Amino acid sequence: MNKKYIIIFSSVIAILVAGGVGANALIVANCNYDPATGNYIYKGKVSAYGTMDSAFDCAISGLLSKIVSDRLGMYGDAPTKERAKDIIETNKINKERANE
Repeated sequence: MNKKYIIIFSSVIAILVAGGVGANALIVANCNYDPATGNYIYKGKVSAYGTMDSAFDCAISGLLSKIVSDRLGMYGDAPTKERAKDIIETNKINKERANE
């Protein structure tokens, strides 16, 4: 009977670990900005559809490049500039966490 519980417990732990690794890979895979040029890449081609949400996806993992953060919200209204500032701060915090 104890072996059955050990096997179930081990399986649950393995599933949770695999799910966490998969979720982390999904977040990292969402950063579609080229770090060298700042271009948004979609399906292997440069695209004009990089959005604030796209930038936030990168910032969650601390992967938003300086070239993108420098132009983020540059031409927007006050709420857009505030959103850009929040995304840049999120990127900074998560980049520091990744370097710890």
